[in-house]
Amino acid sequence: MTLPTTEKTAFLRRRFGSFLAATVLVLTTGAGVALAEGVPSLGELSSGPFSRMHMLLEKTLLKVDVAVIEVAVDKTTQGKLASAAAGKTFSPALEGELAKIVLSADEAIVQMKFVRDVSFGQWIDGVRESLDKALAAGLVSAALKKQVSDGMPIWFKAAEPRGFKTGDRIVYRVKQNSLRSLIVQNDGKVVVDRSDEGADKGDMTLASFFAPGTDYRTLLLQSLK
Repeated sequence: MTLPTTEKTAFLRRRFGSFLAATVLVLTTGAGVALAEGVPSLGELSSGPFSRMHMLLEKTLLKVDVAVIEVAVDKTTQGKLASAAAGKTFSPALEGELAKIVLSADEAIVQMKFVRDVSFGQWIDGVRESLDKALAAGLVSAALKKQVSDGMPIWFKAAEPRGFKTGDRIVYRVKQNSLRSLIVQNDGKVVVDRSDEGADKGDMTLASFFAPGTDYRTLLLQSLK
């Protein structure tokens, strides 16, 4: 399923003004200052119906469980999702409508909790695959996709020797003009705490989960209740 033109337009129009400047300033300088804050919690944005999404990620033909993905959205987005879904059965059309709302969220928290060991390289490959889907849908530029794809092995290098073990988490805290990315080991140790300024960083993160054809979009949106 391709992303409707209206979905692309609404997603890009809201934040296009800061896109080019933020990309050059943040990604080419490699800015990523660890913040003196606690690990973001899924419960800190909103609660109740249509505030959370969740799914179990399976990979390979063997249907191996890899990670539990959870997404929380802000209260305004929660209300929009509830209104859009009211009285409707899930369908491709509703999926597109709900995805458009999530892609335009002002705030979101995405958490990936591993249920099996995964190598650093496998994770990088998975992110790049999702970015390819976002690029194909017109939700990220080729230049931004390349910069992020090339930069990730450097930005998250602290996690490379150990890889990801069962119970480890990757947490993304999306705000209107920033993205905070954390890698938290199963013993609670934070090995990466990176902050990037610019609205496009959060947009890119949401696009990598909610672009058409990703492993996440349909299952996450179907879980909304």
